[in-house]
Amino acid sequence: MRSLPLVIICAGFSLPALAETQIRAVTLSTAGLAMIEAQANLGADGLRLPVRRADIDDFLKSLRLSDLQGRVPLLTLTGPGGLQDSFDALPFDAAALTNLRALMDAMIGAPVAVSRRGLDLEGRIMGTRDVPCTTDGQQGCVALALRTDTGQIRQVLLDDATEVSFSDDTDSAALGRGLDALRAAGQGHMLDVQLNVANPGSMADADEISLAWLQSAPVWKTAWRAETGPDGTVLDGWAVVENATGHDWQDVQLTLATGAVQALQAQLYDRQHGSRKLAAPMLAESAVMASAPMERSMGFDAAYDVAPVAMDDGDSFSRFTLSPTVTLSAGDMISLPFLRETLDDARLTIFRGGTGARHPMIAIVVENPLPLRLPAGIMTLYDAGRGHAGDAMIPELAPGDTEIVEFAHDTAVSLREDVAQTETVQSARIVDGVMLAEERLEQRTTYHIEGAAQGARVLTIAHPLRQGWQIGTEGGTLGLDDMRFTLELEEGELTTHEVVEHRRTARRIALLDLDLDTLGYWSTRLAGSDMQNLLTDMQELRAEEAGLQREIARLQDAEATLIADQERLVGLIVQLGDDSPASRDRRARVDAIEAEIDTGRAAITAAETRMETIRSELRALIRNAE
Repeated sequence: MRSLPLVIICAGFSLPALAETQIRAVTLSTAGLAMIEAQANLGADGLRLPVRRADIDDFLKSLRLSDLQGRVPLLTLTGPGGLQDSFDALPFDAAALTNLRALMDAMIGAPVAVSRRGLDLEGRIMGTRDVPCTTDGQQGCVALALRTDTGQIRQVLLDDATEVSFSDDTDSAALGRGLDALRAAGQGHMLDVQLNVANPGSMADADEISLAWLQSAPVWKTAWRAETGPDGTVLDGWAVVENATGHDWQDVQLTLATGAVQALQAQLYDRQHGSRKLAAPMLAESAVMASAPMERSMGFDAAYDVAPVAMDDGDSFSRFTLSPTVTLSAGDMISLPFLRETLDDARLTIFRGGTGARHPMIAIVVENPLPLRLPAGIMTLYDAGRGHAGDAMIPELAPGDTEIVEFAHDTAVSLREDVAQTETVQSARIVDGVMLAEERLEQRTTYHIEGAAQGARVLTIAHPLRQGWQIGTEGGTLGLDDMRFTLELEEGELTTHEVVEHRRTARRIALLDLDLDTLGYWSTRLAGSDMQNLLTDMQELRAEEAGLQREIARLQDAEATLIADQERLVGLIVQLGDDSPASRDRRARVDAIEAEIDTGRAAITAAETRMETIRSELRALIRNAE
């Protein structure tokens, strides 16, 4: 078997109507792709492959061929610009073929033969013009002007009675090519791909070849049925499949694949042009090209078999190949069971902490016992004798994985969570003026549970794990992201369960940067230790410092007021310029203010000096405590 991926695309090739391929196998992937495997006979005239326009990129990306006996395959199809390319080589555009007058105007100079009500003329087209339709001059008709072979210019109405034919075979052929191009464009949702080989002379009358390609397809889905009974819970998986490939399936081997393969969408059919710089003006240096739940009894018990399935697992996907083959018309759907597993003791009642919910959930524990991935899907649960018990979603499960699938609220049981957190300093020391404090944080979560009024319960509390926290409560079972505690709830009784978590943290506090309030906070937390005495002494100094800062601010405000008053008096004295008793009083007040300012400044200096002393005493306290 030889796989030859070589693909050559040519535009404008006319395809014969040849036999189509026979679909033999289809693989549907959860990546949204279908792999089609087919057989066909490749004769000397090639093979026609009708491909939907929406699928052509995936087809060109993925086509594989075998049994071509070493010959080079050639794929030929109309290019993405086929219509425009066709009319670019014709003397008229596409619109002219739907408008006779536009066609005549586009073919000026072309020889034609015109016949109208017994009048036969031959000549060359000179164009068209509007003419009156009646003798009273009412416009609305069109006349064709011709120059006959004898040099006469004749005018013929273009109406239902007029027949025009092109005399030149080239013009007639151009008209046919244009019509063929329009017809092909009208079937734009399909592309005819012609498969040939480069050396057809070596072909037998009909060589059988194998083909495989990818195309876009709806994701196949899984619908699970879970039914509880005396022997456990029976889980059936039904595949829901739609044939949206555009091909009828007749005795097709159907494979369902699940996984996380990467599927890229290529652009191999549409034209892509490299960007280029504009050329420089003439005579200038040329530019360089740029690179480019129900409360009722069930009326019956489900009794059916599942389809035989061959299973295998790859690095990134699992496959389920159904047997027998499937027959399904394009556009139709099927649903059939293809997996069945029995789960022992699968039911449980679970409450997930931290969710704020008021009631626990009823769930099923689904474990994948297969050596391959279990596909994701919706699950409908039935209770024996009750009917529909709820719906849920099953995620994709790797081999051996377990998932708790919740499907209904147990409203007969109520819960409330209370959370309390404490912080305790375990130790503290000073290094280089920095206090290193180790703290123990403890959080207590109390679950208050009110049992069902009728019937005992076994409740599983799934307490969430938090990064960096350790659970000190014993008796739990570690899950992937939670700690699970199993409680037996008596009928109608109140039960409490406490979960204690703790963690240790280390904090670095620069003591000289602590303000009065923060010193008070840490002094309280370190009560009874030598560190508390240090912090108390620092707190007293910080209190004195704060008082000095307030006094300095008061003195500075008073100084500003005195200076403003002094400047006002001086200005008034200068303005009056006399030696009256009032002026002498003003001069005396100016001198008194100056003395008050000097006194205030001395007090500020003394306060600042004391503040510097306080900072020195703080540093000495911290240094002596290390």
